[in-house]
Amino acid sequence: MPNIEEQNLTEFLQDVKLKMANITFSKDADINEISDFLNESHGKFIRSQVIYLYGSNLGIKKERLIELAAASELIHLSTLIHDDIIDEADLRRNKPTVVKKWGLKKAILYGDYLYTKTFKTLNSIENHEIASVLIDCAEKLIEGEFIQIRANNTLMTIDYYMEVIEKKTAVLFSGILHCLGIYSKQNQENIDYLRDLGLSFGKAFQLNDDLADFSDSSSTGKAKFKDLDEGKLTFPILIVLEEMSQQEQVEFKDQINSKDFIAIKEQINEKGGFKKTRAERDDAINNCIEYTSKFIKLDKLDNMKKFLRNTLLA
Repeated sequence: MPNIEEQNLTEFLQDVKLKMANITFSKDADINEISDFLNESHGKFIRSQVIYLYGSNLGIKKERLIELAAASELIHLSTLIHDDIIDEADLRRNKPTVVKKWGLKKAILYGDYLYTKTFKTLNSIENHEIASVLIDCAEKLIEGEFIQIRANNTLMTIDYYMEVIEKKTAVLFSGILHCLGIYSKQNQENIDYLRDLGLSFGKAFQLNDDLADFSDSSSTGKAKFKDLDEGKLTFPILIVLEEMSQQEQVEFKDQINSKDFIAIKEQINEKGGFKKTRAERDDAINNCIEYTSKFIKLDKLDNMKKFLRNTLLA
């Protein structure tokens, strides 16, 4: 049986979904059909969970948290739709993507529709500083996609990949925690800590997702070898490539191109790629815990540590 805190979180997420449904409602039947589909298959609402758990502990009113969470989830959802178009992805969380189910034209139009609805929502937020932070996040998310496309696999390095993680994943976590700092009237030093907490959370979140690509989908909710199948070089692969000779790199990339996923996984494991990725992720989680301890009272800290570890460990 869920405890009071879990019940409150469940109710909060339901409120966020309702807010999103109200924001995205349209007189057009096709738009509503896609919105309904996405609202039912949008995932775990991790960004909303972060907003609720940290925002509640910082004493921010629930109405503000719902508004912030809905806007953040819509920004995130918009980027996922465009990512799936760019990647020509058929599945996301074992369900058909918008581009697969409704075609390229409707997917592009719906992604644009979400952005316009999101920015309309941001314009209605009383605190213009909050709106400015989230708009800046949306811009950086798009820049991150350009960086990833520009890098391609021939230019991708660990340093380049970490920049992609910051722009494509971590920036929105950093932005929403920045917003919580504004709402709770933190001083600049504490706002900087909250932003850094978001960057560390986003880094750990993405590295965990990279590891999940090699795990059984029933335990992670992500299709096994999805990134590999799309030809993406993630952290476990890049960290191994850095230590290979030029000839070994050529042979390893041939395996990737031929989709010999089992052999690739074995090589990564033998060369310590998974171990090094877990170590990098765990460092980021420890940073999250350190930053969290600056804001969360001692009697609540254990629950927050549990949330961080449960969310960021594959």
